[in-house]
Amino acid sequence: MNYFIKFSLVLIATLAISSCGNEKDKTSTTISYAKTGTPAYGDMIVQANIAGATNLVPWLAGESASSEVTGHIYNSLLRYDANLSLEGELAKNWKVTENGKKITFHLHQNIKWEDGKLLTAHDVMASFNAITNPITRTPYAGDYLLVEQAKIEDDYTFSVTYKEPFSPALSSWAGLAILPKHILDLDEDINETRLKTKPMGSGPYILKKWNPMQEVVLRANPNYFEGRPNIEYIRTRVIPDLDTQFLELKSGRLDSMNLKPVQFTRLTNKQEFTNKFDKYSYLGFGYTYMGFNLKNPMFADKLVRQALSYATPRQQLVDGVLMGKGQAIASIFKPETWAHNKNLKPYEYNLQKAKELLKQAGWEDSDKDGILDKEGKPFKFTLITNQGNDQRIKTA
Repeated sequence: MNYFIKFSLVLIATLAISSCGNEKDKTSTTISYAKTGTPAYGDMIVQANIAGATNLVPWLAGESASSEVTGHIYNSLLRYDANLSLEGELAKNWKVTENGKKITFHLHQNIKWEDGKLLTAHDVMASFNAITNPITRTPYAGDYLLVEQAKIEDDYTFSVTYKEPFSPALSSWAGLAILPKHILDLDEDINETRLKTKPMGSGPYILKKWNPMQEVVLRANPNYFEGRPNIEYIRTRVIPDLDTQFLELKSGRLDSMNLKPVQFTRLTNKQEFTNKFDKYSYLGFGYTYMGFNLKNPMFADKLVRQALSYATPRQQLVDGVLMGKGQAIASIFKPETWAHNKNLKPYEYNLQKAKELLKQAGWEDSDKDGILDKEGKPFKFTLITNQGNDQRIKTA
């Protein structure tokens, strides 16, 4: 996000609910979740999103709805396991050499695209070239632009060399979805590639149906290299309002959803619900923040940014908007993950300090009308957020 700085961060607890069968099943059947047994295949899981996907090229899409869909369709060289440690996905193994400046990836040799063609190091190179091409309209190229040399060592070996050691180098390759070279080569402009609406992936699911304003339906890839997924279809409905989603859940037309704090704390504790659904609460990766446009002269002044940080009642937002289901933080990193700095604390809520800093920056109520001004201009600005996101609107 060029020209923006993140502050006033609130890490949100993810509140989820999922169906667990009818009342008779819940009360009379003991369900075993042991790893032994015969896996079942088939059925459909129905979920909802407040917005629809807009672009099915992962690094051209800028919103979570699109990313959620493409995450089922494409693979990266690496991925994170359940403990947030890196493991191979397309890469069966890798090696870091030259004092951390070179990474060599060795790919699995049995991975196929949806059309049956083999996925090779040539596809990795084509994806790297596409995301680093200056004409590609993507916000995700930064890490890959630091690569000094990318090389196809052989059909199933790809290497990158950096000019100097780069701490997130390895983890960045868990974020680059690999696209098929033989499709990319057909398009003169990656920004208008046919893959935007007709993805050709190597992942566990294949696009079956897509109406951007209504729903996306994915079908299990029977030839997925890690094995056919147990769930045959994933259907994601576009329902912009969480209250409407909740009504659909109660009626049985949704299998799972993320809950608003009020839904989690007050509306899901009755026996009619607990007989049919399981609900979970865990500290998620999502966060709410206010971003400053540093091209605006007002926000270019560090004192103003600090003042607004002191003026932000983080804990009140957590208690009021999230009903306590969240945590005030000082960076984008989730507590207890390796990148989180325990010594970094959020700005305290201190209105007097905020006023002092604004005065130092030249903002005072010179005409005694109750509004700070500077050189005849009032201190005012507009907060913008997306429609349908109740928590962000209340936070603003």
